[in-house]
Amino acid sequence: MLALAAAPAAALDNQAQYQACMVLVERDPSGALDSAVEWERQGGGDAARHCKALAMIRTGDVEGGALELERVAEQMPQLKAPLAAQLFAQAGQAWIRSGNPQRALYAQNQGLKLNPRDADLLVDRAMNYGSAGMYFEALDDLNAAIDLSPEDPAIYALRAAAYRQLENPDLAEDNVNQALRISPSFPPALLERGYLRRAKGDLVGARSDWLTVIQVMPGTDIAAEAQKNIEKLEIK
Repeated sequence: MLALAAAPAAALDNQAQYQACMVLVERDPSGALDSAVEWERQGGGDAARHCKALAMIRTGDVEGGALELERVAEQMPQLKAPLAAQLFAQAGQAWIRSGNPQRALYAQNQGLKLNPRDADLLVDRAMNYGSAGMYFEALDDLNAAIDLSPEDPAIYALRAAAYRQLENPDLAEDNVNQALRISPSFPPALLERGYLRRAKGDLVGARSDWLTVIQVMPGTDIAAEAQKNIEKLEIK
């Protein structure tokens, strides 16, 4: 999912106008874009350009918005490196949305050069690696992310998926159990446990896990994936 959260207000000037622009991005992206462009003309600086980039993405110019996010991040002083890393992360998410994982990887790499301890950015890059079948690289990033956020069940669920793809069910199960210890009904972990149970022949257990996913997060992509898995079980 593309994260469109505002940057920390203290890190940008013109805080009140920036926050108002970010609210407008959510409510009226086209209006936010017009407002941000005018604000930039009046000297709004990085804050105006950041809001403009997010408004561009919201109005459908995903690549243009990603490029603008990168340009803003590249021009930020070293003092604002953590904020620049967040903008690179948003650019990476936009590139993924536009179907350009290689450009997303560039943005993620640039962000992590600026802030190697950004757990969210490590997870983003791990997911990008995983989508490309680069599971060992994904594991490196997920291991680093867990060191930074040891109580985040999402990271354990992703690591379980990577180990499953690498045909290491024991480590996959260990990570599923860690995720469910933290959050007993965490849908991504239940989805993964369903895969592991199916592989062991426990079709009843797999179906139960996937039904829980659908109940907890109805109408979502992960629920649709769980439903497809249940249908495959029923076909067999």
